[in-house]
Amino acid sequence: MISSSIRSTLRLTIAVLFLSCPAVLAQTPVPPPPPDVPVAPARPPQIDLNLINLPTTMSIARHHSYFRLTHRFASDLRRGDFGDQAADLFSLDKGAIIGLEYRFGITSNIQAGVHRSLLSKTIQTFGRWDALRQAGSMPVAISLTLSVEGLNNMREKYQQGVAITASRTFGDRVALYATPAFVAGTHAVDFIPGHEGHDHDLGLEEDEHSHHQDTWFAGFGGRLRFSGTGYITGEYTPRLHGYDPNSAEWGIAVEKRTGGHTLQLNFTNSFGTTLGQIARGGSPHDIYLGFNITRRF
Repeated sequence: MISSSIRSTLRLTIAVLFLSCPAVLAQTPVPPPPPDVPVAPARPPQIDLNLINLPTTMSIARHHSYFRLTHRFASDLRRGDFGDQAADLFSLDKGAIIGLEYRFGITSNIQAGVHRSLLSKTIQTFGRWDALRQAGSMPVAISLTLSVEGLNNMREKYQQGVAITASRTFGDRVALYATPAFVAGTHAVDFIPGHEGHDHDLGLEEDEHSHHQDTWFAGFGGRLRFSGTGYITGEYTPRLHGYDPNSAEWGIAVEKRTGGHTLQLNFTNSFGTTLGQIARGGSPHDIYLGFNITRRF
């Protein structure tokens, strides 16, 4: 009897558990899948289409645009003592050489644009072909730039330029650039109508190559990321042959990337922002404060 009772009890218990399991399972909430862990966007090794003045190999997306404002205060930071500089708010009171640029991505690797500088009222039109991009077995990126610029709003002293830019990036920290270039008709005198009373010391000093009409130069530069969106940039453009007054153009800068904008504070020895102006060099002794603001859209 005892054994029979135990067996009956076990059968009843198993039956109750079997019938109750679906109800228990139905009432147990299924935990939702864990949300995807957000992935931080990759930091680009290149952040702008120029270093300070020299071109990079960064592309514009097809049918997208790019705007650049260049601004160089027109007073030498080395002139006078600290009190003199403070009185002029460190050259902010001395006027400026301003440039405006717009370019458009015709395709994903062909772009065209126009740049207008107050310096000699220069207008430069240009096109660029991003021929190769660094990837896989290709260790460098290469771009070709063709330009034509003229003084007095493209009315005189035309200068044709060609530049090849090669870049090499190392992760998301460092980008290095080399830009050999040739500019024809560089033996032109800079003038700034309407600014004769300002401290625009262009210093165009002649040398033994003053009889040349054209200039060959090589631009070198780099960009180093030191924080999440902070960069240090530098460039130097020694002339190789031809007309080469003054000293080679150079510049150093600190940059901040904010979405589609790049904000740059720079120090250079030149007001030049076009290939022809870069080819004619910068002051052998002056330093100018300036900034660039760019926007991609």
